[in-house]
Amino acid sequence: MNTPFYIFMFLLPKNLVSRVFGCLTRLRLPWISAKARDLFAAHYKLNMEEAELPLSSYPNIAKLFIRHLKPGVRPVDANAEVVSPVDGVLSQTGVLDGCSQEMIQAKGKFYDLSSMLRDADMAKEFEGGVWATIYLAPFNYHRIHTPVSGNVISAHYCRGQLWPVNVGSVERVEGLFAINERLISRIQMTDGAEMLVVKVGATNVGRIALSYKEDWVTNSSSLHRNTPRLDWTPSSPIPLKKGDEIARFEMGSTVVLVGNKKLRERHPDLFKAYLNKAVQVGQSL
Repeated sequence: MNTPFYIFMFLLPKNLVSRVFGCLTRLRLPWISAKARDLFAAHYKLNMEEAELPLSSYPNIAKLFIRHLKPGVRPVDANAEVVSPVDGVLSQTGVLDGCSQEMIQAKGKFYDLSSMLRDADMAKEFEGGVWATIYLAPFNYHRIHTPVSGNVISAHYCRGQLWPVNVGSVERVEGLFAINERLISRIQMTDGAEMLVVKVGATNVGRIALSYKEDWVTNSSSLHRNTPRLDWTPSSPIPLKKGDEIARFEMGSTVVLVGNKKLRERHPDLFKAYLNKAVQVGQSL
């Protein structure tokens, strides 16, 4: 556990360093920004065939990272009620049976829903439900879409740190997804089934931005860090169609999906077939 890298990361002011790094990725310096962009694309082997624009059209790494895809590249499965909100690997899944809120982070590492949400009452509403973790690698498309059709009924910001979320950190850092910064979207379907889309920040930039509430951007001046959690309820529910964009990662990270008991009853095998497999936006889960 206490490896030199872990000790270094523990002592590092991760949020500040990530904010500085984010500023660097957003610079538009003649030649330098373009060269950094090209090196980033080459190092991570980005699939620019899917990108909306050619590589040269992105002025810096930041714009390249949040690139849109060409229309039709990620068709949304019309026959599926629940689809993947992101491109990534579905690394863990499980159920919230009985009063247990325990969720698997990695082999021998656990956290609980109440800690991740910082709300024991909300966590209790998802007893009997189902959850899944999807990890996004740097080469993935990093915009986040709604996995179900329904209404956004609330959003929640949990202040936190910005540990890396790669395999090494997930296997070593206790309660990582309940420690790092996160933005939560609560989506309610027409029959009362619900899905939480928990977006977890990570080292380097660490910014998560909401599409339906543009003044909320984590690890930036738009969200004050003087309280452990901020809650927001729209004046009226925000309707979404399955596959609509709801947020973006500006570097990072991980999405945790949590469905309530009603959704699990309708789909008892939800997520199971995709464990340890790559998934894409719009694909049935």
